[in-house]
Amino acid sequence: MSTQLFRGSARPADHQFRQRLEVAAIYLFLGLLGIFMLVPFVWPFLSAFTTKPENVSSLYLYWPQSFTFEHFANAIVGRGQALTLLRNSLFVSGSSVALSLLVCTMGGYALSRGTFRFKRALMFAVLLIQIIPGTATVLPFYLIVRNLGLVNTLAGVVVGVSVGTIPFMLWVMKGFFDTVPAELEEAAWIDGATRGQTLRLVVFPLALPGVGAAAILAFNSAWAAFFLPLILLSDSEKFVMPLGLFRALIAYTNLDYGMLNAMSLLYMLPSLLIFVFARQYLIKGTMAGAMAGQ
Repeated sequence: MSTQLFRGSARPADHQFRQRLEVAAIYLFLGLLGIFMLVPFVWPFLSAFTTKPENVSSLYLYWPQSFTFEHFANAIVGRGQALTLLRNSLFVSGSSVALSLLVCTMGGYALSRGTFRFKRALMFAVLLIQIIPGTATVLPFYLIVRNLGLVNTLAGVVVGVSVGTIPFMLWVMKGFFDTVPAELEEAAWIDGATRGQTLRLVVFPLALPGVGAAAILAFNSAWAAFFLPLILLSDSEKFVMPLGLFRALIAYTNLDYGMLNAMSLLYMLPSLLIFVFARQYLIKGTMAGAMAGQ
């Protein structure tokens, strides 16, 4: 009898030990996976802010010799020319966001409130543009831009980037305008407000989170544009940041990894700041895009 009681009490202890072992194995796996995913982000910081000892052969894992801002100085005012690249990128991104918002705000409101034939077909036709690869339309777009005299200009890049972001943003804006009750507009009209006043004082303030989310999505898309500027731009003074990083990567036989990583950190900074301070708008915009068209 005592032996059976001993065995019965040992079984729960073995079961708890196995559960703890499984939990420890899971946490160990997640920890190793997290380290593996963080290494590509740790190395740019390590390389950009420190100097590597001369007698160390490893490119990624080393104990830094000293802390320095020399790599950032070389990236900003040296051969990296990051200030010019950032200025061009900010101009392209800001202009494309303004142009896309102007079109998508008006178009999204019209698609949300308007009733006309083939409305649903038009919406899906706009969405269909998103699945067409950019490489399939680059030649006709280049010919159009050339006929307009916008080749090797930042204005041509702005137009191209805006055209690429408008279809998805249109769905996002329509989804947000659908959440604004039409009864509020009708009440404003009864009180004597015009349609313009209703849009400005009633609809747009309520849809402001959607405008912010669409602006964030448009900015990130324009900020990451690489292929279109590569096709349209030939003057290095008009290059945007992705092209500058690409040029710095292939232009030298002896790569300066510290300068490249410093430029990469500068390139990541605007998107990181936008995500930190406006992540709520981004989450709402993603949800609105998922619910759009219903």
